[in-house]
Amino acid sequence: MASGAAAERVRELLELGGRLERGGHVEDAIRAYQEVVALEERPEILQHLGNLLNQTGQIERAIGHYEQVVKKLPSFPGGHYGLGLSYYRSARVQEAIQQFERTIALDPGFVTARYWLGIAHFHRGDLDRAIRVYHELLAVAPGFTVAWYHLGVAAAQKGDSDEALRAFGKVLEKNPRSFVAHYTIGSAHFRKGNLDAAIAAFQKALEINPDDKKAKEDLRALEDMRLRFS
Repeated sequence: MASGAAAERVRELLELGGRLERGGHVEDAIRAYQEVVALEERPEILQHLGNLLNQTGQIERAIGHYEQVVKKLPSFPGGHYGLGLSYYRSARVQEAIQQFERTIALDPGFVTARYWLGIAHFHRGDLDRAIRVYHELLAVAPGFTVAWYHLGVAAAQKGDSDEALRAFGKVLEKNPRSFVAHYTIGSAHFRKGNLDAAIAAFQKALEINPDDKKAKEDLRALEDMRLRFS
């Protein structure tokens, strides 16, 4: 903990960094925050500094920053989470997975780490693990709508129509005008042989995005199919 003149300098630098950020001078803000952490290693400032580096596309600098953070503060979940995000953005997906898992081990309630862990498994094509992670996340945070969305996408790619229908049904509870949800529900109903339900879902999707060529083609094909078998 900084004291005396150092504490006053930390306060001044934090105020300066905030003003610079609000004024759009992000690189100058980064330098101010770097001075802060040189005086006092505040976890929240270390986290924010890494976020700024990522947000400005300085991924390698962010990686170097977070690697130092986790060495100095190995029990700080935010450091491992930030390193995981930086690795993921640098296409170092397996290393990202390890960091997200470490974050969750330190803080099981860190739902965004669970979310990105699922994304990383999906990116690697491991649909089973992605789906399992989303189930675990939603058991902790059932209102995390974007996780329902990604669960639905993973389930649809795996060919699990029932899971896709359930997941995208949850998405529609929060966002009834989700084109992707209606379209994927239509595809899932078609795979299950529910022709009328599939047509209704594609029609709803086209109400939202009437110019989508694939949805138009799919709807036309299903309507022709229904005419042939009616």
